[in-house]
Amino acid sequence: MRPPLESQTRLKNTPRPLWARAMICVTSKRRQIPIQRVFLNLNPIIDASFATAYEHRGSRPGIPYSIAGKMIQLPSSAGVKAVEVCALATGQLYHPERWLFEDGDEDLMGSRKPYPDFSFLIRHHSGKNVLFDLGLTKDFDQVPELIRSLFHVITPVVEEDAVDILSRGPVAPVDINAVVLSHLHFDHVGDCTKFPDAEIVIGPGGKAANGEGWPVNPKSPYSSAIAQHSKLRELSFEADKWSPLGPFDRAYDYFGDGSFYLLDTPGHMVGHLGGLALTGTNEWVFMGGDCCHHRSILLGSRPMSVTDGPLGRCFHSDPKAAAETLQKIRQIETTGQVFVALAHDSFLVEPMPQYPGTLNGWSHSTWYKDLQQVLDQNR
Repeated sequence: MRPPLESQTRLKNTPRPLWARAMICVTSKRRQIPIQRVFLNLNPIIDASFATAYEHRGSRPGIPYSIAGKMIQLPSSAGVKAVEVCALATGQLYHPERWLFEDGDEDLMGSRKPYPDFSFLIRHHSGKNVLFDLGLTKDFDQVPELIRSLFHVITPVVEEDAVDILSRGPVAPVDINAVVLSHLHFDHVGDCTKFPDAEIVIGPGGKAANGEGWPVNPKSPYSSAIAQHSKLRELSFEADKWSPLGPFDRAYDYFGDGSFYLLDTPGHMVGHLGGLALTGTNEWVFMGGDCCHHRSILLGSRPMSVTDGPLGRCFHSDPKAAAETLQKIRQIETTGQVFVALAHDSFLVEPMPQYPGTLNGWSHSTWYKDLQQVLDQNR
């Protein structure tokens, strides 16, 4: 029997997020003040990027929202045809608490809990189909040896991978035109050799970060299949057109019609991308990859680990940049127009529809209201 996911075993008495406490202090005075004065010390690296306050949590779609005096304006959905977004659960893997939280349990094996691994299908009205991440693969022989040396800790479990899930239709693996990889870690790249005719899109700097990959380089944590794919495409900050979007400095309009953006989301690793898809009128889904590994970190109720992780390193290659990216995600979520879907968010397993069901219409759905009730209990 599969063990319960982390969200099903989590205590409900999690303290209210520090940013929420600060918001109460600020809004009760009906004016904006720097919240450095009301924040408790959360984490030395993250403190600086939390130094803004939410003026209010938005409730009316289509209206700009102010965060510490700065207006957060998402792209207009007027005249733009929404894409269809589906979630694919490609398995699960275990993470020790200390890898996730700075205040996590030091018992590496005893604190492990299972987390899902989500991939997402984006269906454009033109008929083009794009996968955002591939998640895990069933074929562990495709996983670099260095990563397999950690399997006694992370213990991936894959009943069906993206290929299996898609094979049930209506969108078959051969119908996939492109695979966008948020980044190049094994639990996001799946097995790209199963998509030989699809374009494999990676973020700027991804080629250099991946290098030759394993097994060409026997010590590499990355896959040679990425570097050797005949249709590999690395986005460029110079050659491709990027524009600011809300709090994000760089956004790439993937289809060129405002329906799906790739966002530069640095911090976790070089070339990390987020995906922002229009799913309805003033309604978006943000696919976060590994910008954040736990909903409690997004909520601000637990501090992100900056001193421990796989192979003795922090999960994020640049913790400060990761914290800044996390703050930007909080900002777009607070507009009330964006559903944040993190790749390893165990809170999403039960309520979130999965392929062939869609996430479109989430803002008025029963499942989203149920999710919010669960999250409110864990604030």
